[in-house]
Amino acid sequence: MVAVKFFASLREDVGHDQLALVAGNVAELRDALAAQLSDDAKLALWADGVRLAINQQFLASDWRTSSEDISLGAEIAFLPPVTGG
Repeated sequence: MVAVKFFASLREDVGHDQLALVAGNVAELRDALAAQLSDDAKLALWADGVRLAINQQFLASDWRTSSEDISLGAEIAFLPPVTGG
């Protein structure tokens, strides 16, 4: 089980601030999220620029194609793209 947290605008777009999911790697996390979320929530989460951190460390690769391992009890954070001004 991993704790999946959604920050800033993603919290509203996804409709949850946190979910508990079973996932041993990022590919399994994608599958679990796809099964759990609405189509609109998936569009927001799969958008370009959304970043994923595992235990406060950003993935170096795109989470949408990664298969990196996730340890049991990990904290997963999704952050929206950063916009500048």
